[in-house]
Amino acid sequence: MNLIATSLALLLLLGGAGQAATAGWVLRTAAQEGSAPKYLTGSNPAGVGGLCPEILRAIEGVDPEIHFEIDPKPTPLRRIEKSLQEGRLDVLCALLDTPRRHQIAHRLSTPVYAVRERLVALRSEALSSQGFDDLARTGALVATQAGASYADKLRQHGVAVDETDTVAALRNIVRHRVRYYYGNELTCVYYIKAGRMSAELGLVPGVMGETPSHFWAARHLEPALVKRLDAALIKLKRNGTLERIYNRYAEMN
Repeated sequence: MNLIATSLALLLLLGGAGQAATAGWVLRTAAQEGSAPKYLTGSNPAGVGGLCPEILRAIEGVDPEIHFEIDPKPTPLRRIEKSLQEGRLDVLCALLDTPRRHQIAHRLSTPVYAVRERLVALRSEALSSQGFDDLARTGALVATQAGASYADKLRQHGVAVDETDTVAALRNIVRHRVRYYYGNELTCVYYIKAGRMSAELGLVPGVMGETPSHFWAARHLEPALVKRLDAALIKLKRNGTLERIYNRYAEMN
């Protein structure tokens, strides 16, 4: 009886998400919808491509006992956060700092890269810079990705916000349903090109903000594992790997 109880306890211990096993830790994450080139789905026969998958592979390279599984289905950000909170995911790559994320996860000490926040507009209206006060004063409707922290930032400045899918938002500018899109510069440029909207849309001059984007580890993970993830990112920062990965995607744009 004692042997059976011991065996059951061992199975329960090893069955938890993010727990150490013979081959190390397997940590689950998911491809974020509308976030390219952070996640590129459907373009890589070997699996999910993009900036974050390269960062995850780099972490595996410096700590071979850590492995990642990426759900390739593009998933809305709010659903990803809920899955992390409920223990169905273990880590999130490259998200900005918000109070909710601090509640559900540990923010690792080393940012993976800095996000340049930009506005997109019709080319005829993308001629002069716009500040938050300008957007609020004119009452311009500004679209942003649903669930992104940009929406709260804009609302704090009194800006009217429409939260939606990135591609739909850009098309709505062309259709005159919204005036601007606010988001990550890399993502803005990627979807303008992918949607063949370069003739209609352009980036408004000026960077609206430059914000660190972080790696998040779920609170159900062992503290020792969180420390190992942190140590791996510190090493990738110091040896220039994080910068090289980011610059490769910036140059593609």
